Amino acid sequence: MHDIKSDKNVVSMDLSFDIKLTATELYVFSMRHTYSGISGIFGLIISFGSLAAVALRYKYLDKSAIAALIIIGLLFTVVQPVMLYFKAGTQAKRNESIKGCLHYAFSEEGIMITQGEQQAEVKWHEIRKRVVTKSAMYLYMSPVRAFIFPKSQCMDKFDELVSFTVDMMKSRSTVDIKDDDIEGASQGDEANE
Repeated sequence: MHDIKSDKNVVSMDLSFDIKLTATELYVFSMRHTYSGISGIFGLIISFGSLAAVALRYKYLDKSAIAALIIIGLLFTVVQPVMLYFKAGTQAKRNESIKGCLHYAFSEEGIMITQGEQQAEVKWHEIRKRVVTKSAMYLYMSPVRAFIFPKSQCMDKFDELVSFTVDMMKSRSTVDIKDDDIEGASQGDEANE
């Protein structure tokens, strides 16, 4: 962990992390992102409806209708999760910005991201949405792109990171702060869909 100092008054902060995403962490993000939206929920309804139709109407349907309904039923419940799993594995191996270690340093101005010689800064007003789950925090830059901060890699500073991001986003009037699936009142690397 490193200190971050502001240009104005010296503000010392101990919030910096080295994050190297695993295929599993990318997969969890992809599954949550895919199935928490309207299209994901609609896909699950179609799949479960198709499987229910097969179960309830089995003796009245011909074999081709049964096969078609089973395929539709498996599409969003089995096929898509398997595809997301393999995509996450491929991203973890091939995408240079994901497979390498990223260093994140948080300040009141924003987040400084460093990887090797490359450096970028994200201001708080550029963050569109924050989602916190039991295992990670996601800071969305767009509807499909987010920085992923796994709780396991943030160690004992995860709760402090969550509180700090809430304070910064509220003070910068950014939108959509959401805590999901967490116990208590308060409870990253770039990923592209």
